[in-house]
Amino acid sequence: MNYTIYSKLPKIRTDIALMKHVHGEDEYILMYDPLRYSRAPMILALHAIKLLDCLQREVSVTCEEIADIAYEGQVEAEAILDVIAQMSDRCFLFDEVFHDTKSVMDQAFRESTIRDPFCLGTVYPEQRDSVISMLDEYKKSISVRTTSQLSGIIIPHVELAEGKQVYASVLRALEASEAPELVVLFATSHYGGEGRFIFTEKDFVTPLGTTKTDKAFVEHVFDKAMLPLTKDDSQHRYDHSIELVLLLLQYTYGSSSFSLLPILVNGMHDRFSFAEHPNDDGINEIICIIKEYCAAINRRVLFVSSGDLSHIGRKFGDADQAQSLKPDITIHDQALMKALCDNDANAFFARIANTADHSRVCGCSPNYMLLQSMNSVQQAELLSYQWWDQPDTASAVSFCSIAYFEEYS
Repeated sequence: MNYTIYSKLPKIRTDIALMKHVHGEDEYILMYDPLRYSRAPMILALHAIKLLDCLQREVSVTCEEIADIAYEGQVEAEAILDVIAQMSDRCFLFDEVFHDTKSVMDQAFRESTIRDPFCLGTVYPEQRDSVISMLDEYKKSISVRTTSQLSGIIIPHVELAEGKQVYASVLRALEASEAPELVVLFATSHYGGEGRFIFTEKDFVTPLGTTKTDKAFVEHVFDKAMLPLTKDDSQHRYDHSIELVLLLLQYTYGSSSFSLLPILVNGMHDRFSFAEHPNDDGINEIICIIKEYCAAINRRVLFVSSGDLSHIGRKFGDADQAQSLKPDITIHDQALMKALCDNDANAFFARIANTADHSRVCGCSPNYMLLQSMNSVQQAELLSYQWWDQPDTASAVSFCSIAYFEEYS
């Protein structure tokens, strides 16, 4: 983009991440793109926060106006223009450079038949043996369970290193249950997208192998659904919520032993005014199609939800630090987990809706869909509950694992 100091500037992308970067005794702002449309991050001086603030406002401004108003003439417009050019080149702005890059990358993904790993080398190792060794080590902290057949399970998707205890409890529960032939996986959609449900026919690849998506199931859903479903599956490229959970399933059962129905589920905040009966026609339709299909096939089905609990503190928009909020939010989490263990989808949803989701429960939608879709649940067990404290941003995330069994133990 050929910006000048007089050009009206576009807004910065809302999904760009900012964090403090320390080098020696100096502090900077690290700006990066979690969705990886950008080719590189940027490191900015702390005073650049004034520029970023201007780029988040509704009214467009110029470099000259930012220099005069935000920096009171202490920074020249040309210096600001240089930063703007770098931000544009890295796809950090809502401009033609970003939109053209996004269009090309999204189209390439849509035309692909596989979903390549997105978290490889960052959240987990690149090599198969290293992944297996890591998960072997996690498992040692939890005793082996007696055999108990799972109908479903709630698994978080926080970074693996931050949830070792919870993930260990998940691995022990999975290995004690007979391997499924089909996994129906409802997962949090972190970045929106068109429609409530985002399906894909792509096969999922990790260092542990390739898991085939049940294309016949996906086609059946689209054939039977009366309400429109999006064919744009580009959200699957960068959302981690299916990938991390799939890694645990592949580790336990083998990547080719089961097929997958991967579903990203967007938020249900539009249903909060119907807290006691949140289903609309679209939700009911998908639940019915999935349940009828699973009942008709002669295959062992495991229902899985990939979702965390509360997100609190400064990073997530709270005025207070997470540590001061944790006691009350822990009580809220406990009520949510009781509803989940009671297999009561409406009670779980109502508790979130009645607080207007004040603690940002990202597992709201997938957990609700899990409870509505499972069959033959006789008993539920809270396996583990944990907090991931993030002191650098005065924030924290809570998460849990819950197993649903076909028979009483």
